[in-house]
Amino acid sequence: MNIYFYSPKGLDSQVAREIIFFLKKAGIVVISDNSKNKQMADDGILPKAEAMIFLGQSLDARASYLLAFHLAQNKKVLCLLPSGSEIDAGLSSLKSSGSLSQKLMLEFYTAKNLLEKIQDFLKKLDQRSAKELFNIKFTLRLSHKILDYINWRSAKDKTPKADWLRLEVKKMMEKDEKYQDWVKKKFDLDK
Repeated sequence: MNIYFYSPKGLDSQVAREIIFFLKKAGIVVISDNSKNKQMADDGILPKAEAMIFLGQSLDARASYLLAFHLAQNKKVLCLLPSGSEIDAGLSSLKSSGSLSQKLMLEFYTAKNLLEKIQDFLKKLDQRSAKELFNIKFTLRLSHKILDYINWRSAKDKTPKADWLRLEVKKMMEKDEKYQDWVKKKFDLDK
């Protein structure tokens, strides 16, 4: 999973570094203006980010652009605001918009609950619809015998090969107890 992280203060704050560390520990690819990924972000990886996390009290021009970009792409955005701060006027108007309010999460954090807020956001991202799950292309090398079986089986079931393979993998995932246990603990803080 790729997540765009932005803070007007950059990675200079301890909170920003803690967030980046946690995301990387959870297996997330972090894209940020303040990292070596900056050039990649501007050259096309930005659309590949599945969500965005904003850390700050108010929106600057870059944050406004990034929020608008991600929301327009129908991606979820987590805005982390320090506990006790006021909601920026721009964020407030976005949050009051009916369609955008589902994609935009405003959370007030303290030092104690910061990682829990991020963990909850990651869990919500991990429960995407089936439509979103089918956007990853994957190259698979097969033997002729396996291909013959897939062709035969998909013809017998009157299902396209890709759909049949997805369904079979989904069945395997549902039956795999170790995998199901791993999914439940995927973003736990005490890994």
